[in-house]
Amino acid sequence: MLSRRRGDRRGFSLAEIIVATTVLSVLGLAFTQLMLTQGRFSDQQNAQRGARAVARQSMNVLLSELRLVQDSGFVDSAATDGSAIRVLVPYRFGLSCDDASGGSKTVVNFLPVDSLMNAQARYYGYAWRATSGRYNKVFLSDAGGLAPASSTSSSQCNASGTGSTEGVVAPTIAGRSGSILDVRPMGPTTAGVPVFLFQRVTYTFKASTAFAGKRGLYRVATGGTEEELVAPFDTTARFKYWKQGATASTVAPPALDSIRGVDVVLAGLSTYVPSGKSSPARSTLVTSIFFKNVRSY
Repeated sequence: MLSRRRGDRRGFSLAEIIVATTVLSVLGLAFTQLMLTQGRFSDQQNAQRGARAVARQSMNVLLSELRLVQDSGFVDSAATDGSAIRVLVPYRFGLSCDDASGGSKTVVNFLPVDSLMNAQARYYGYAWRATSGRYNKVFLSDAGGLAPASSTSSSQCNASGTGSTEGVVAPTIAGRSGSILDVRPMGPTTAGVPVFLFQRVTYTFKASTAFAGKRGLYRVATGGTEEELVAPFDTTARFKYWKQGATASTVAPPALDSIRGVDVVLAGLSTYVPSGKSSPARSTLVTSIFFKNVRSY
């Protein structure tokens, strides 16, 4: 027998090399598949979060205005397919002062307001609360295009003023003072009647300019420029309407004077198609918004 010399090492056989290579290939393939799966999952989660963000961002915008709408006669129009709603949105509140102007105007002491919000608003008219609890609307066109202006009869809002029988004093809040304005034509003739200025705002779901083939949510105040607020949405995004006494909302609007709130169906889409999918991720948020500025029943 031939003896091995001390220090000789035995090499790997061909069979051992094949087995080791096969095992490493299987492990490598499994690891690669795991990484791909994890990457796809992460991408799909990011797309889903993006779709939810689209829905949530638009909801924040809608909530801030729609909740302020007065519940009687302040839905100006509503599309039969739920694609659009036009509302009269209050943006500044105050109380009337006594009138001694011969019937041409009403003097109103308005509460302090954020200057940016006031500057961005597009005045469309004012409304004052009647004893029935409903608000009487007075439009800008009724005043021949004359918007509210600093009052020339501000003493009417002071109990010591000529012709005034009751002072209406607006507080200073966070360093901001109220304003005494003349609104035209004349509305309430007694002191202490709630008054608000409003703008006419239209919200519409229609073809997006930012994302071809998708829908966007647009907002425009009469007299201003239309802007696309948020996108993309799919074709199920819409408004649904709540009627007083109803147990469910409907796409077809009831009589405008009976609308007490809306369901906003926000079917948000991701801005891209995630890995392993054939279409963008979708997240639908449905929120009921009921008008808070309600009349007495």
